[in-house]
Amino acid sequence: MRCGKLSNQGVIPGSKSELQRVLAERLGVSISEVLDDVNLQDLGLDSIGVMGIVSGWQRHGLRTEIAEFTAVPTLNDWWELISR
Repeated sequence: MRCGKLSNQGVIPGSKSELQRVLAERLGVSISEVLDDVNLQDLGLDSIGVMGIVSGWQRHGLRTEIAEFTAVPTLNDWWELISR
């Protein structure tokens, strides 16, 4: 996995475009590569990466479990989990 440094590590994204930016930054890819239905695993996101991202959000109040994020592979899926 290509791992970039997150500028606002742990801050829960407030919009889908912010989530897209966070994921692109974490994966070291262009924002244009993180499309709504692209499988994040195909971009290099593995379970350790998911844990790193989601555990930061949990420290800031997110109540969704890490396993829910690992079970769904796309930006749309992740935004649905965050925004519910």
